Amino acid sequence: MGDRPLDRQRPLVERVTTAVLAMLLTVFGAGAAQDPPAPAPTPEAEPLENRPYRIEVHLASDPDARLDSARREELVARWLEMVRRFVGPAWSIKLAERPSPLVGRDLERLKAEDLGGFDTAFDKIWLVWASVDAESASLVFSGREYDASTRWLGPLQRRRATSSLDGPRALFQFTRDLFSPSALIVGQEGGRALLKVQGASIPPASDLGAVAVKGTTFIPLRLITMRDQSIQINRIAFTYLAVESVEGATARCAIVSAYRDPLSQRFARPNTLAAIGIKSGDVALRLRFVDKTTKDSAAGYTLTERPAPDGAVRVVGMTDRSGRITVEPGPTRGVVKLRLLAGDSEPLAEFPIMPGESAEERVITVDPLPLAARYQVQLDALRDAIVDQVALRGRLERLMQVRLEGEDWAGLQALLKQYDLLPPPSSFAETLKRLKDEATKLSYESAKTTVLTRNLQAEFSELEGLIDGYLGDDAYKSFAEALRDKKKNEAEAPKERKEAPAAPPAATPSVKGSGAGGS
Repeated sequence: MGDRPLDRQRPLVERVTTAVLAMLLTVFGAGAAQDPPAPAPTPEAEPLENRPYRIEVHLASDPDARLDSARREELVARWLEMVRRFVGPAWSIKLAERPSPLVGRDLERLKAEDLGGFDTAFDKIWLVWASVDAESASLVFSGREYDASTRWLGPLQRRRATSSLDGPRALFQFTRDLFSPSALIVGQEGGRALLKVQGASIPPASDLGAVAVKGTTFIPLRLITMRDQSIQINRIAFTYLAVESVEGATARCAIVSAYRDPLSQRFARPNTLAAIGIKSGDVALRLRFVDKTTKDSAAGYTLTERPAPDGAVRVVGMTDRSGRITVEPGPTRGVVKLRLLAGDSEPLAEFPIMPGESAEERVITVDPLPLAARYQVQLDALRDAIVDQVALRGRLERLMQVRLEGEDWAGLQALLKQYDLLPPPSSFAETLKRLKDEATKLSYESAKTTVLTRNLQAEFSELEGLIDGYLGDDAYKSFAEALRDKKKNEAEAPKERKEAPAAPPAATPSVKGSGAGGS
């Protein structure tokens, strides 16, 4: 499943001749083909991790760059000195006497199948074009790397020199951008891929010369031995290997993939897994989404991205009428996870990709999930209504609490009447149950499209919890009971006053004065 192409990018399936098979065995070691068994390595064979990268540089320049032979020789000499000081013996560089005619202004349009005729003794071919920026008049280096063993053409890279004196340094930084290490996938451990990296055991001249470091990204390739003994090279689509640590010549990589087991060995033909480094280039990623059934354009869908593995989500934009959208390389210039959404929440496709890895348009087929999207819209509307009710009930409950504490019983009664006019929680529960029953029924009746997606099922469960947790009547009942108690107490107070016994009259004091005894 991991090898099935999900898009129509550059042809990733290459048939290599028997002569190239021998070269692959040399580059990737004796395990590159499993059938027939590879011959035992000769005593002169150099281990992959000790093998430097043999690089041929094809440097050509625009006449406006004014790189005559003297300036060119000085530029190359100072650049090679920086390579010796900072990279070391891991790069074995040779400058081509006659640059390839393919080097020029149209490097961005170049395709891997257009390349050929290079010396098979080299691992990498660097196609470098020096030109002048029209606005700043500064020297600009642009180019691409071609990996001879895997026939992989890397993305376009650009680097600008701020001045003529800065040329060698800019060229050095540019070639570091161009360089992509090669590796053999030797196994998996703890959900991580283990890579044996070519040249990783060669001591670098400085930290800048390390072949692979934490953060280096690889793309996996499957080298399949066909019945005619040719080699078919498949890129495992939408899969990236991000280096987490390097121990000696072995790089331990996190697997970022749209598949559950992209590096599976359950394969019909003998095969070997290799990898090649990749970096984001100075080009935009162009995507086109189409309906997998009707082949119509998937227009009007929202595309989001987040840096892998768990970065912040950013809205890229919306697909146009033709289903196309452009993704510019972000500040991280690394692998991101793209998600195409219907109704702003129902994912139609989710996959990792590196913006800037290719300028060619990729066509990606998706299931628009019309039924699921329809229910998604209805659930979104129901969610909005529930949230409004939660907010309104909360406001009324706070006001009723204030009236109760202030013993404003008339105000409390008026608020309770407003509360009575709100739709009961059971109405929302009944609507949700009806939608869920309809979706469940359609999911059994419809065989052409998915109805109850995982996202939709999660939405139903979330709304059920929202209704049960926030639309209860407990607060209303407590306030209503307090009001009833107050009215009851007020009604019983006059009755108690009527039934109370009259107080006895006060005793009249005797009057002392003239009388019979006073005479």
